[in-house]
Parts: sequence; structure tokens; C-alpha cells
Amino acid sequence: MSDDDYLEVAMSGNAQRHAREGTDHDVAVRELQLLAGGRSDLLAKAAGRIIGGWLAAPGMSHPSLLRAGLLLVEAGADPTQVTRWVDEGRRNATGGGHSTPV
Repeated sequence: MSDDDYLEVAMSGNAQRHAREGTDHDVAVRELQLLAGGRSDLLAKAAGRIIGGWLAAPGMSHPSLLRAGLLLVEAGADPTQVTRWVDEGRRNATGGGHSTPV
């Protein structure tokens, strides 16, 4: 995994933790901003994947997952990139986004 991958996973995990624990909104957003260090592209990737996964199966996912995605958006996710990653999150959640090993 690349450094960007690790950062995305950290942002995603922290957003989900804040959403699940009900952390104060402003505190959660500020922590995610600090963690992201200006990487609006990775915030968009993490947010889109989470939101897309939730949209693919909202009845199977806890509502806090959607809040986690929105926290990442509010932390500064690049809005021009979120949609692309939402689409990928949907494909991944439905089993259509993974490549088959050779």
C-alpha cells in the first residue's frame, strides 16, 4: 500500500469512529482536516467510497456510515471528485469493482 492509501484508510476509519461515537461535529471535522493535511483529493476518495457503499445497500449499512462520509465532505473533500468515488464505492459494494486475480 502507498502512503496515500494509508492516509485514506486512516481518514475513513477516523470518520467512521467519529460518526459511530457521536463526536461533536466541529471537533470531528477539524480532526479530519488536520489528518488530511490539505489532501482534498483523498478526502473525496474516502468520502465517495463510503457514501457509495452506503447507497448501494442502505438497508444493510448502519446510518452512521453515511454520516462518516458527510464528515469527510465537510472536512474539505474536493466536490469535483466525490461523484467518481461514489460510483466506485457502489460498484465495490455490489461486487462489481474488484478485479479477478490472474
